Amino acid sequence: MREFSFATLVTIQDNKPFATHLPFVVENRNEQLILQTHVAKQNPQWKDLKAGQEALVIFQEPHAYISPALYEKQLNVPTWNYCAVHAYGKPTII
Repeated sequence: MREFSFATLVTIQDNKPFATHLPFVVENRNEQLILQTHVAKQNPQWKDLKAGQEALVIFQEPHAYISPALYEKQLNVPTWNYCAVHAYGKPTII
């Protein structure tokens, strides 16, 4: 999360998912993981954060195509390896 800190913030707005792509600062405080970011006031998602609803932050990377040629057996299908972290929590506006 620290190394690939550009993530997607997801909340629910009018019963639909609402997503914003943002850079995050990730730190440990008092044995708690804290995620910090800035949401522009023109972005209506800040109102969801103020309402105290649970939010999801999705961190992604690294990822890569895996060719069947890399396997020992010839009859394999290609795949995609990736790393993703889903962090859930209740936001606090500072």
